[in-house]
Amino acid sequence: MTKAKKTVCLLFAIVMILQGLLTGCNDTNKTNEKDYFKMETSIAYSSGDTKNWTYGNQRKEFPDDDSCYVRIGVKAITSGFLGRGSDTEVEVTYRFTGTKDCAVEVSDGKATKVDTGDINVTAFTHAVTTAKESNANEDVMIFRYSPSGADSVILEVIYDDQVAEKYDVYNTVYFTKTNSAPNGAH
Repeated sequence: MTKAKKTVCLLFAIVMILQGLLTGCNDTNKTNEKDYFKMETSIAYSSGDTKNWTYGNQRKEFPDDDSCYVRIGVKAITSGFLGRGSDTEVEVTYRFTGTKDCAVEVSDGKATKVDTGDINVTAFTHAVTTAKESNANEDVMIFRYSPSGADSVILEVIYDDQVAEKYDVYNTVYFTKTNSAPNGAH
């Protein structure tokens, strides 16, 4: 093979590799679309009056006679080459199981309630926008739990099909029975 043919072959190989990296269209180098998005989810709970208001991610039990709140923060990060996937909307579903005896409502943020057809399941959807890691901001939703006999509520944060299932989150809180003394006696 002549030196000119070797140079042309090498240049052609470099162009094909670059095309695969830049467009993702080369079948041998194609990246799974779901790998473009990384979701960071934080879940924290709080209850009580305003003088001792704090959120914590370790608390799992709450009194069954008082409301509590769940703060769900989502950061949608694109890891696509050259920012591919930035400004893409990802739909988040917040599904609560155990809501037959515990009302769940939006306390802060904007979400759309979804009819689940199940009295024990309440769901909301909300869109978040992806960004490169350096520009990604946390999107926060806060829901209020008002238990009326529930033992627990299961929260699932589920991302749409653009995102790998490994980023979906499953979390449970429990409601403990309070011992109310009769006639206000302690």
